[in-house]
Amino acid sequence: MAHNILILLLLSLAFISVVILIVKRWLIPARGFTQLTLFTLSEITFICNKGIPCSNCPLSFGICPIGTTQRIAFIQGFPFYITMILITITGLVFGTLVCGWACPVGFIQDVFHAPRLKEIRITNKLKSIRYFTLFLGIVLVFLELRYNFFSKREIGIFHEITIIGGVMLLATAIFLKRPFCHLFCPLGLIYGKLNKISPFKVGLDKNLCSACGTCDKACVSDLKPSQEVNGDLCVKCFNCLKICDQIRRSHG
Repeated sequence: MAHNILILLLLSLAFISVVILIVKRWLIPARGFTQLTLFTLSEITFICNKGIPCSNCPLSFGICPIGTTQRIAFIQGFPFYITMILITITGLVFGTLVCGWACPVGFIQDVFHAPRLKEIRITNKLKSIRYFTLFLGIVLVFLELRYNFFSKREIGIFHEITIIGGVMLLATAIFLKRPFCHLFCPLGLIYGKLNKISPFKVGLDKNLCSACGTCDKACVSDLKPSQEVNGDLCVKCFNCLKICDQIRRSHG
């Protein structure tokens, strides 16, 4: 009982700290609170999964890239075609809006990067690694669906990868903006390719750009919004739109 109370107190303290961080650092607090709400619901409701919202968490489907992959490949009887249809529909409607406003993995990275201790940019050449990650994910899914390769050997690789990779991810997220999204996320790659079709767009008027570079610093995805807005890696956080409006009002 005392152990559970201690965990609850620590979670409450962490929740309050994150709320304060969102209020101080997020240009659009609504985005942070939306992410925090989804993350908190998944953690509280599925605490039986040791705090990792994957196989026991329906919220992981279509939102958390690791949980989605695990549901496709490692849960018996989960229809593969339904998974692909739902992912496609989500991408067609929202695109990477899901990445910027709902993804728990993206939220955790945003929180760790919020203090902005040091900025290190990821070159666009490295971002092509996501294509290899997508290929690897397809191979893993095929091996499991066709041969039960992992379940026969009782290999739950995503639990171990989540723990080990998560620690490394959080460490790099302090210095890099959304490293997992840029380098590894196969689901984000799919959503990004569907951004052009999605009706949800960032209405940034490039003709009014004065090349001040302020929106570059505000971008969650470490992009140049004047050139790459609504592109594959744009998560539609709308920071560039808000900061641009603020600058124009202050000068006008």
